[in-house]
Amino acid sequence: MNKPSTSSAERVRLHRWVNRTEELADQLLDHLKSGPKPPPRLPVIDPELVSILSELSIDQDDQVETDYPNIRFLELGNGHQAENKERALSALAKLEPEVEVLDRRTVRWGKWGVCHFAAYTHSKGAMISTPKRDGGAFGGADWHKRDRIVLFRDAGNGQLIVYICPTKPLFSMRTIGQHGVTWENISKSAEHQVVYAAADALSVTAT
Repeated sequence: MNKPSTSSAERVRLHRWVNRTEELADQLLDHLKSGPKPPPRLPVIDPELVSILSELSIDQDDQVETDYPNIRFLELGNGHQAENKERALSALAKLEPEVEVLDRRTVRWGKWGVCHFAAYTHSKGAMISTPKRDGGAFGGADWHKRDRIVLFRDAGNGQLIVYICPTKPLFSMRTIGQHGVTWENISKSAEHQVVYAAADALSVTAT
């Protein structure tokens, strides 16, 4: 039996709900970790909340199965980097209400503040430094002063995965040649990640 189709607008709304739920869960966890020791009394948590959180706490792969069309949003190959970054910035700003584009390589995103922005299509990982510029070591490029980097990845299977990572630690994780970090290591180091449908990005950026 075929599943009922979901419009792009509805999928965007659902993604925003998921993002907001994960953000609230992170805030609750931070709040509990910063509690007084010993507390004046143990807080009373509704068992229903504990039960629901337990169902949601199963480890998930960053490329979950979806019913999204297997399409690309960004173009493959050299020569498309500038256009890809522009398209990715436009899509992220429309998919995420908290994202403000400051310039062609910088965004402000909620509690994560001002972040460097980059877009990728490589299947294995992200290049975070370049062999011909002063970026081989951390601190050699001006964008390194940003505490975080937003990596916008077109996975090539209909999914767009966006990671927010601390900037400096990525430089010690380079295992692809001298300048690339695998998506697995990026996922492990990410403070936040979210998956979008490439079809939704195409929809919100259509002119």
